[in-house]
Amino acid sequence: MKPADRIVRIVHVDGEGLLASDTHGRVHLLDAQLRVVRSSPFVPQGRPLYGLAVADGWVIGKDRMGALFRWSLDTLELVDRLDPASVCDPSLLIPNERPSPVSSRGIGIWKGKVFVSSGYHRQMLVVDLHTFQVLEIRPNICGTSPMEWACTEHPTRHAVSDKKGNLRFGSFDGDADFPDRVKLDDGNIHRVRYDARHDRFWATQDFGAGENADIANGVVVVSASGEKEDECLFARDDVEFVTFSPDHLRAYAGGFDGELHIFDNTERALRVTRTVTGFSHQLSDLTVSADDGQVYVLCQDGEIVQLDADGTFVRAMGFPRQAVWDIQPSPEDPGTLYCATDTGVTVVRVRDSAGGPMTRVEAEHTTGFGFTRRVAPVRSAGRSGWLGITRDHRVFRTDRDGTDGEGDGDGPGPVLRWSVELPALPHTVAVGPDGARALVATNAGAVELDTADGRVLDTFTVDGLPVWAAVYLPDGDRLLVTRNGVIVVLDRADASVRWRFDQGEYPKRLWIQSGRAYLTGDGGVKELVVGEGVVARWLKLLSNTVENAVVGDGLVIASSYGMQLAAYDYTTGAFLGLFEDLPDYPKALSLLHGADGTPYLLVGCRTGLLSLYRIDRRPKKLRLVKVRDHWLPRRPAVLDLRIHDR
Repeated sequence: MKPADRIVRIVHVDGEGLLASDTHGRVHLLDAQLRVVRSSPFVPQGRPLYGLAVADGWVIGKDRMGALFRWSLDTLELVDRLDPASVCDPSLLIPNERPSPVSSRGIGIWKGKVFVSSGYHRQMLVVDLHTFQVLEIRPNICGTSPMEWACTEHPTRHAVSDKKGNLRFGSFDGDADFPDRVKLDDGNIHRVRYDARHDRFWATQDFGAGENADIANGVVVVSASGEKEDECLFARDDVEFVTFSPDHLRAYAGGFDGELHIFDNTERALRVTRTVTGFSHQLSDLTVSADDGQVYVLCQDGEIVQLDADGTFVRAMGFPRQAVWDIQPSPEDPGTLYCATDTGVTVVRVRDSAGGPMTRVEAEHTTGFGFTRRVAPVRSAGRSGWLGITRDHRVFRTDRDGTDGEGDGDGPGPVLRWSVELPALPHTVAVGPDGARALVATNAGAVELDTADGRVLDTFTVDGLPVWAAVYLPDGDRLLVTRNGVIVVLDRADASVRWRFDQGEYPKRLWIQSGRAYLTGDGGVKELVVGEGVVARWLKLLSNTVENAVVGDGLVIASSYGMQLAAYDYTTGAFLGLFEDLPDYPKALSLLHGADGTPYLLVGCRTGLLSLYRIDRRPKKLRLVKVRDHWLPRRPAVLDLRIHDR
């Protein structure tokens, strides 16, 4: 049997097996064949468990709102839960403070005590491991930032990291004082591990630091005395983990680039000897068995892949997954939506019913490629359809009418017209005003293609940086945004730079609407005027990167990685409402209208969920009223692992 819900954290427990936590607050024990042996009970209002630790026969977990759990390792029966709202020191709260969502992993366990930052990020709980008595509520070791990781592998020198790139050294003994600090990153340090072979600590980076910030990142090595010793910058996206083999002769690191890097740690110099690619998704966690050195890789879609110590494939769990990454309306019919999914592109038709609009799957195109990150409607030479970009570095075109590009046939459904391999990981795709050209933002620059046959027309680079978003302006000029936030406009004829602006924050999505550009990412939702810069911004109360947004009906509605939706008045910028504790992670957004003109919000989520909300606008306030949910079918991923020796 497989877990029913997506796994978000894994820990290998010596002599037991693989322990995994899921998005609904449960923990599962898996056997050597990655089958479920036992599971914990369902938790009312269960939330994703990002913090997971095991000690002395107990499993300790922390959910995204700061609730702390304790299960028996032998049975996985739930024994204790500390509520994030009530377990606090009121004297340390700021006015009207409530628990805030955060995907914090940090749980420190030392000499029978659990140290963990609570739902109130300025506070830290010290809990007795064996009785779960709260021994102390104290100011957070990391100040205002949640503790992201705690490393107690050194017998006396402990290390904790936070979400602001700080690594602190001290000890959980006595007053749990961590006086020594070094700044290693401009973002999260997700993992810190002690290298017993060379008496040093390894830490991950999310953004990079200094001149490499939002350009290149990887792992940083710090001496036991707290001084930066070396770094290996191999990534263009978040690095989620670094872990050692039992003998510390190898180190394993990887993250959102979807690549696993294996280091030779026999000598002190940092050296990657092997890279494993072809996973189904970004990599979010890794654990190594102390029993036999087997490596377990968790992909962000919930798939678990077992490798041997050298990175050779052993088995995969075969987790059935689905996600809706992007929703774009057909230009011919706004009631027809193209949804980018884990398996390809699903065509959804919006119809009116007595209970309000409903969604119905009209067709499903399974590509056989990696998951489709973005989709863009295209119409040229009388044919309509879409372009898609995939995780395995491809861009493809499909005709919706069932033709194959060779005639005017009336086939049974969408048919792939062409596909082209890209030079690097793609991020966004856009079609030009005339439908003849397409622009794909990749880590190797922006690639322009002919939409008729996929022929590459040109590649545009900006300072040699990864381009994370690109779009055409109404006059055909190209607007590019680099990972570190540099915006350039390239002339449609000769690609000369017409405008350059550094807005300083990394992008996620970019689109043109009513002559203006809208950008999401770090720093919220931004409205841009070419030649002028950022003229409006919406960000209030969103706890993490803003992934997506829609603008219309006098509103701006944004989604964040913090499992949130927020609404703002477009004209005044006034905050209208925050919607948390959603049933799933929102990824794709689309504004719809009923037959009577009532506005609706369609939200595509991580589990293939399409949630439809009625937008109830009131003076100074907005409500999202759930109308219906629809789930797309889930299917296991197809793996194509490849080993690259250095």
